[in-house]
This record gives sequence, structure tokens and C-alpha cells, in this order.
Amino acid sequence: MQKNLKIRLQDILNVDLLAGAEVLAGSAGMDHEITSVNVMEVPDIIDWVRPGEFLLTTAYTFSNNMEAFNSLLPLLSERGVCGIGIKLKRYIDDLPESVRQTAEELKFPLIKIPIDVSYGDLMKRIFTYIIGAQTRLLEQINQINNKIKEIMLRHGGIEKFAELIHSVVQSPLLITDDIYRSHYLYCEDQDWCEKLESLIPLVINNGDNQNDLNWSETHSDTDSFDGCEVPRITIPIYFEEILYGNIVIWDINNKIGANELFVIESAASLIALHSVTQVTLSDRENVHRTNFLELLLSASSESQSKAMLDAEYFEYNTSAYHQCVVMRIDQGDMSFAQNITSRRGRELRLILLAIVNQLQRRYRSHFISASKGNEASFLLEYDQVTTEETRVKLARAFTRLLLEIARAEQVEPYTFVGIGQCYLGTEKLSASLHEAKQVVRVLQAKKDKSVHSAFFSDLGFQKLFGNPDLRDDLLAFSDEMLKSLIEYDNGRDGELLETVRVYFENSGNLRKMSEVLFTHYNTVIYRVNRIRDVFKIDLKDPETAFNLQLAIKIRDMLT
Repeated sequence: MQKNLKIRLQDILNVDLLAGAEVLAGSAGMDHEITSVNVMEVPDIIDWVRPGEFLLTTAYTFSNNMEAFNSLLPLLSERGVCGIGIKLKRYIDDLPESVRQTAEELKFPLIKIPIDVSYGDLMKRIFTYIIGAQTRLLEQINQINNKIKEIMLRHGGIEKFAELIHSVVQSPLLITDDIYRSHYLYCEDQDWCEKLESLIPLVINNGDNQNDLNWSETHSDTDSFDGCEVPRITIPIYFEEILYGNIVIWDINNKIGANELFVIESAASLIALHSVTQVTLSDRENVHRTNFLELLLSASSESQSKAMLDAEYFEYNTSAYHQCVVMRIDQGDMSFAQNITSRRGRELRLILLAIVNQLQRRYRSHFISASKGNEASFLLEYDQVTTEETRVKLARAFTRLLLEIARAEQVEPYTFVGIGQCYLGTEKLSASLHEAKQVVRVLQAKKDKSVHSAFFSDLGFQKLFGNPDLRDDLLAFSDEMLKSLIEYDNGRDGELLETVRVYFENSGNLRKMSEVLFTHYNTVIYRVNRIRDVFKIDLKDPETAFNLQLAIKIRDMLT
């Protein structure tokens, strides 16, 4: 964001004493910022100039050596001097073409100032103008900020912010909310509204994919409408390295200058604080919900009784069917950490908040949610008259929507969702929670991370794998069953263990095994015979086959 109020060199031509001023060269640099005025009548001026200075001169020092003046221009430009005001007809009649050309190339303004105006008067008027312009701009900023505060006190949202900002820019604009994943387009012209509506998804996606190096800076782009290029200005709404949204303005009249941008950037800073406040309130509400769910889902009847005190507040129906769903984002994945960075510093809690907020808007049935760390819990509620088939459909729909939102938030590859069983009343709520978490542990343990959700009822014997109390015993069983094959395979690319795995996956069909293993048929026969003769393993024995398959499953999931 801009740090200083900017007054352009072009602006000071409005000073009455400069009524007769003329830009002689370097007009492309009239947007340079002017911060002060000084007099240049000594040859070593380069040692004393400061960025943003406007120099006044008669060119007396260079009257007999304009080449030296020409050589000075690049040095002044490099030091950030915004331009030079020259009194002609005193010591030099006109500027040589070489000087004009250098100024044009450097975009360094050379301005002819009236000969009868004293330096003192002119400097005083310019300083007065700068201070006055800054004061007026500060007053405008203060007025806008007060109105934003009023909107905040009245619990207004982005619609009111958009209306206020439009009063400054008089152009169509869009405000996006990254936390609640919402947006609002303010546009008084219906034709422009229709044109811009189709651009909104693209604009939002561009904001999500914005380069990490400049996400916190105001930046410009262009959009094409009916063959015309329209500037699009994006101002970030951020606080402490976290992006909460953007203000996007289409400058259809080409009237938005540095001052207007400064006003909007100041407003964006205050809107960011509003977003921080909203997140803080959401955090407090989440703590309350989390405490409620922890008590409600406890196996202790005493804890559940305490939870009942808040049941009405959370619209919890004790006599309905309930089902726990648990979503966990795997922070152990290094690529996830990189993803968080690419999301412009957004914290995990904000991603979870965004997911929950979108669920609340889009899922029609009642549920209670709470999040803690990298995990969110959901308590789904169904009326007593709801059939089992309908409850399953609703739970599937909820899970699909949850993963869809996770995909939009770019965390789906690291997201796992477990769905516990459905129970009537409150007695077995803790069981449903335990089941949902067990499913998540099983999904996380799998080497194949393509499956992101499952019902507890679908796990089968894999339910055992999610029990942390059984982990050591299961691994010991697997090691015992596969020990001889693993020892043989060390340094041999696991050929025998893989052969056993593929054997069971293809029901012992040797030709299919050959195709899967990309190995000659005779080689497959040799390996199977070796497993039988050397290691005394009968793959056709039902009990042996069951134990081996179970051991391989355990190894795949828990190691």
C-alpha cells in the first residue's frame, strides 16, 4: 500500500503564479511526485538534492555550457528529482534541442516558469498548495473512515462498503470476502452490470492465483469490452500478512488517480480490521460450539447434562437422529505446508472457517460444527420420520459438498472425512464420534490417498487398523508373517512380496500376473514355485492365504 500522500507535478500547475507556465520537454513525467521545492544556482547541486524535489533555476551557472546542464539531467533523474522550473530570457533564451531530447528520453519535465515571479513567492505558493492538497485529502480519508466505522457499528457488510467506495470512484466495483467466500458487485449501469457479472469468477480466481511476491500491493490490469480496454485496479484487503479479500475497480471513465487510490487503500486497511473483528467473533463462537460438542459427544452422562443447558441456543433436538462427521486436514504432508504459503499466508484456522461458512450457506439441513487444530467436527441432525435410506443420502450429499469446498480451498488432497453411524437420541453420540475419527485414521494410514471419505459401516475388517491400541500387535503379526519374504527381497526390489500381493489380487491367475508385473510367464511360475518350495508357503491354503493378505494390508496401511 502507498505510504505517503502524493501530489503530482502536474497538480502544481494549478498554482496561480504558474498560470503562464509551459512544459518544454519531458511531459511524460508530469505524474512524478513533488514533495518540496529548492533553488538550483550552483554547479554542485547534485550533492544536495532529495527525491521528489522540484528545482527552480535561471540556468545562470550553465549559460555558457549547456552541455554540462545536459549531462546533469540524468544524474538528477537518478536521484529522484521530479523536474526543473526554468526562467528563460534572463541568461539563456531557449533550451538546445539536445537538452529537450534528453529530457524527453528520461521523462524528466522541464517547465518554463514566468520570468516576473520571485522564487520566494513561488516556493511559498507551491508549499501552501502541497500542504492544502494533503489536508484536503486527509479530511476526505477521515470522512470515509468515519463512515466505515459507522457501517461497522451498525453491523453492515460488504454491500455497504461497496456503496461507500463507489461514492469516491464513481465506477463499477467488486468487493470479495476470502473468509466467507462471498462477493458483492456495485454497479449503477445495468449494461455494465451484465458485462462485469461474467468476469467475476475469472477475477476471483486470478486473485487466488496471484503471485505471492506482490499479493499485498495494489496492482492494475485491463479487461476488454466491445473492443475497448478498460483498466481494472485491484486493492488488497489484508492485515498482518493475511489476505481477507480484494476491492476491484473498473475505471470506465479513466478518472481514478493517485489521490482516489490513496483514499481507497486507507479504506481497505479499515475494512481489513473489520474482517479481523469478524474472524475473532467467529473464533469465540467456535470455542463455544467446540465446548458444547465436546460435552455433548462425551461418554459421560454428567457432561451431556451440562451440554443440555446450551441445547436450545444451538437448536439441538435431543430426540432426533444424529450422526458425527469428522474432517481432518493432514498437516504432515510437506506439500500442504507449501500450499498454505501459496495462499498468501492464510492460516489453517481461516481455511477451516471458510469451509464451515460455505457449508452453512449451502447445506440445507441442520448441523452443528466445531473446529480445533486441523480438525472439524460436524453433528448432522435428521427428523425421527427420516428413513435410513434418506439419512444415508443426506450424509453422502454433505460429504460430497464438504470435499467440493475443500477442493475449491485447494486442500482436498490433504483432507480426509470419516462418517460415523447414525443413532437416535444422545446416548451413543460418543460412539458415532469415535467411529468417524477411526475412519479418518484408516484413510490417513492408507498408502493410496485417492480415497478421501468413507462410512464406518463400509470399513469391514479395516476398522481394526484405526485403533491405536492395536497398532503394535498388528505390526508384529505382519512382520512375523512376511519376515522371510522381506529378508529375501532386501536388495532385490521386493520381487517376491510383490508377487504374493499380485497373486491374490488376480486370484492366482499366472498369465494375468505376468501382464501386471510386466514379467515373462516362466519367471512368474519360477517365483511362485520358489515361494512354495524354499519358504514353505502354500498360497492355495485358505488360512495361509487369509493371513498373508491381512499381513500385506497391515504393512501397506501402517508402515
